[in-house]
Amino acid sequence: MEQDPTAWDYLFVSDLHLSLGYNPERRAYHPREDFFFDETFFRWLRWADETCAPGRRWELVLIGDVFDFLPVDETVQAAYIQEQDRRRRAGALDTPEQVVRYWLHRFGGPPPEDPVSLRVQRLLFEEDMLAGRVHLAPLPPDEVAPLAVEQPSVPEWAVRLFEAHYPERTPRVGKERLALQPGPPRPLTGLGVAPAERPLPAEPRHDEPFERRYGFLPTPERSADRMESIYQGHPLFFRALAWFVGRGHRVVFLRGNHDLELFWPLVQARIREYLAREYPAAFGLRGNVPLPKGFLDRIRFQPGWFYYRRGVFYTEHGNQYEPLNACTNPIRPLLPNDEGYLNPPVGSLGVICFHNHLEDRFPEWENRGAHGVVLLELLRRYPVEMLGLLLRHAGDFLRMARRLWRAGQAGDPGPTEKDLARYAEEVGLEPETVRVIHQEGATPLLARRFLAWFLFSPTGHLLKGLLLVLLGGLTLGLLGTWYLLIAPLMASLVPAGFLLATVGPAVQLLVKLLLWLLPPLLYRAVRRRVASRGEGPFLWEAAQRLHTHLREIDPDLRFYVFGHDHQPNVRLVERREDGRHVYYLNTGSWTPRFAEGERRLRTLGAEVEFTFLRLVKQGDDYEADLLRWNDEAGRPEREVLIGKTNPK
Repeated sequence: MEQDPTAWDYLFVSDLHLSLGYNPERRAYHPREDFFFDETFFRWLRWADETCAPGRRWELVLIGDVFDFLPVDETVQAAYIQEQDRRRRAGALDTPEQVVRYWLHRFGGPPPEDPVSLRVQRLLFEEDMLAGRVHLAPLPPDEVAPLAVEQPSVPEWAVRLFEAHYPERTPRVGKERLALQPGPPRPLTGLGVAPAERPLPAEPRHDEPFERRYGFLPTPERSADRMESIYQGHPLFFRALAWFVGRGHRVVFLRGNHDLELFWPLVQARIREYLAREYPAAFGLRGNVPLPKGFLDRIRFQPGWFYYRRGVFYTEHGNQYEPLNACTNPIRPLLPNDEGYLNPPVGSLGVICFHNHLEDRFPEWENRGAHGVVLLELLRRYPVEMLGLLLRHAGDFLRMARRLWRAGQAGDPGPTEKDLARYAEEVGLEPETVRVIHQEGATPLLARRFLAWFLFSPTGHLLKGLLLVLLGGLTLGLLGTWYLLIAPLMASLVPAGFLLATVGPAVQLLVKLLLWLLPPLLYRAVRRRVASRGEGPFLWEAAQRLHTHLREIDPDLRFYVFGHDHQPNVRLVERREDGRHVYYLNTGSWTPRFAEGERRLRTLGAEVEFTFLRLVKQGDDYEADLLRWNDEAGRPEREVLIGKTNPK
């Protein structure tokens, strides 16, 4: 039975961005890795355990983008493509029956010793299921398996994978009675069950050319395989979490836009498996050590986009308030009518197509400050390279964005009444309140019908081209009129004999120079104005809007905790006479800043702030502190925040 919630104090961390990590064979981190602080993280958890109040435990809330699933494991992808090509050359995919024979041979032989080969085998089996070439089904007692007198035993991983895609078809017999069948799943017979067929998508989402260039689209097994790559690059991080949970504390995962794959039960099962695997090593034990009571139950995954504790806090990652990064259905982020794939925000697609390749050329760009500012600087300094990168990948980006947009048009991609009711019961709110919270988020770009049509449809491309031509012509016309007509005319208004015969022409020339400089100066001022508007405190404003809905329902709620923008922050949401003020808090990020031209830390500590939020009970209330971990001193310190005075 779960401990009383009042027995928990809380730690919040966000945006660690663990990715492919450290490769012990190469003795180097992956070129796209952003988290290098596994040992630091372990030391921080040890400090937290030592300072836990008597009779209480910590709940560590990881509020999104703890993992980064967007970089690609090139080793697994290359092996997958090689095996897929080999199968095609052998003619093993021409008919569903041939696919079944292929898997009968695979399952009948010993499992591959190479872990990469086993991972590829799982990926291929999932692809064949998604393509409708093969599926599993329980055999009635009086029926024999097709294509074989005696089928080999189906591996446990294949059963779990089939159940992940078809939970309504969970076999009601032992796995020894499961058989490979050709073609898509059919209604179960002989067991008194005949569930409705899942509708086939109007357009297949599998895009092999795209996947060969940019990596796999997010299905359950492909996402779980990426989780395997993250674990292999960061075993110490998982060992640290295993130690923390083994000490009686709890870990709660929320999804962000970089780890949306945490939605899949297969990914959640892998994380629990990794923590259980690392538990003996975390405590220096050997052999088959049983897990402590409740160990796996203390590893939790929030089934929606926010986490709410009545009278204590409301927390979410924060990506729902940006059109580029918002999910159309943050409770169940799946493609309409094709629930074998996630429905990622268009911003994630941009990371896959542009960000990763931009990082290969300018490895430090993402870690040098605000992305918009750095991109403008790179465009100014390297216009040819930046334009070449855009031209190489824009076509793939637009094609895939169009497919995601069209998939959304096939059905309502937003939360259904069932989604809202289920999540409302989970978080302890009314379904209407959950709906209102969802509506406070930004409308995702792909859900903005006219804008998405304009950006991603063929007709929209033609219209954009025409508008660019018109805009270019209008700009050239205005500039020509200004420089050739208006500026000389206004300068000539100064009399030639102004003050003195020698001063008048000089003043005319000075006025003309000022008029010539006016357009670029105006352009620069407008650009700065637009940039400053784009850097507004949108998460703090979101917290204010949420508070207007939640303060009547929960007057004791005081803390709104976010991440996402990597900017540690504390701001007042509401000032109260009794001193129990309401706050917006942002936990920042553990990602570093790199030296220009290389992914290398100049000085550890100066370029990294290990920020976190501590929420502890004091008397009858909770108090919050935004802190940063000083790893050299082995203690936390207050995060230094200097900014404008909050008038509220």
